[in-house]
Amino acid sequence: MNSFSWRARGGAALAVLLAGVAGFVFIRPGAAAAPPRPNILLLVLDDARTGSTEVMSKMEGWLRRDGTYFPNTVATTPSCCPSRASLLSGRHTHNHGVNQQDAIGRYDHRRTIQHDLKAAGYGTAAVGKLFNRWPLEERPPGFDHWALTHGGYDGAWFSIEGKSRRVGYSTTFIGEQVNRYLDGFESDDARPWFVYAGFTAPHSPYTPEDRYAKRSFPWDGNPAVRETDRRDKPSWVRKYSVGFEEGRATRTAQLRTLLSVDDAVESVRQHLAARGELENTLVVLLSDNGKAWGEHGLPGKFTPYLESVNVPVYLWWPGHVRAGAADPRMAALVDVTPTLLAAAGLRPSYEVDGRSLLGPSRRERILMEYWRDPANGSFPTWASLFAWGRYQYTEYYDADGRRTEREYYDLTTDPWQLTNRLAGGEEPPAGLAEALAGQRRCAGSGCA
Repeated sequence: MNSFSWRARGGAALAVLLAGVAGFVFIRPGAAAAPPRPNILLLVLDDARTGSTEVMSKMEGWLRRDGTYFPNTVATTPSCCPSRASLLSGRHTHNHGVNQQDAIGRYDHRRTIQHDLKAAGYGTAAVGKLFNRWPLEERPPGFDHWALTHGGYDGAWFSIEGKSRRVGYSTTFIGEQVNRYLDGFESDDARPWFVYAGFTAPHSPYTPEDRYAKRSFPWDGNPAVRETDRRDKPSWVRKYSVGFEEGRATRTAQLRTLLSVDDAVESVRQHLAARGELENTLVVLLSDNGKAWGEHGLPGKFTPYLESVNVPVYLWWPGHVRAGAADPRMAALVDVTPTLLAAAGLRPSYEVDGRSLLGPSRRERILMEYWRDPANGSFPTWASLFAWGRYQYTEYYDADGRRTEREYYDLTTDPWQLTNRLAGGEEPPAGLAEALAGQRRCAGSGCA
């Protein structure tokens, strides 16, 4: 087992070891403070599970060495468009309504971080992949500038301020376009900016640059990949049969594409340094969801298993977050918007479900949810109550909302989710079903 496999779990052991030493993200009282309204750079990967970003050595040397890493973070809905809607609003999917890939028309663009930052005087720009079904020729609300794509690597199509053009390698272009927008914003140095950059990598079709096309990344798999008896798993899981070799091939292909993201991120870091803007810029790098590499025989995301939901989050803000720290708190992508607004000295103009990671707040558990989406295949509707390193309780539902199957994992003894304790007719611990039902309707501070 290599380090990627074990770190992909985050794990209860990590939380126990670090809980006493990580502390809060704030630095000690009395330290010098940066100007109150930092520039904000949000870097978003597509399908990068926790552990995969460790191949990005330049990024790790910047954001992890000098910033704070959150290994125990989950995407509350592991599907691209719903997850990005949660990321940019700080709201669970059942509150923002974008529960399928083509449901962006339901999004309230006035309840987003870009809306609030723009209203507060920030210059805003979106580059790369934003929402799967967004009409690229249209400026997304809340953004002053946009250069967007629906995906692809070599020769991808972008709409730049509404004008369509084909670019070279999309990852490289995204880094270059971010730098161009930074130059434009820095012509008015007194005005802070917010730039969202969404990379296609490491999403399929996993097209690497030629120089990285033969890179190899040894991997021995993990207990969930080697799971042979899946009789305890729900019926929909048993329909899949992805094996170790296919999972390893997907992993290798994904990691090759991340090497180019590493180069693009480094080019942005160098550009910020050359302009003297690093010290007053907050940088976040994360992924919208994870992806299975054959764990439980599964091919991808859209599931409540950790490979789908556990995502990396790096937070870098000189003088404000602890350098080289791993924060063991359970975090979620719905926490990103309240965190960034707090850094800008702003209160959300609407009710958010997440909480700022810049303070001491901790959660015991969190809701994760997914709605069946024909665009994603036959994965069923589900809701899950997840307590990192302790337990996970999941319910599956049919088209009429009736509960069909259930899972309960004791994560203290079974971190790889190998034994569904409910498969033999056992009942979950008292109160979990009722708690899950309540969380499926939660809003604001009522969300666990």
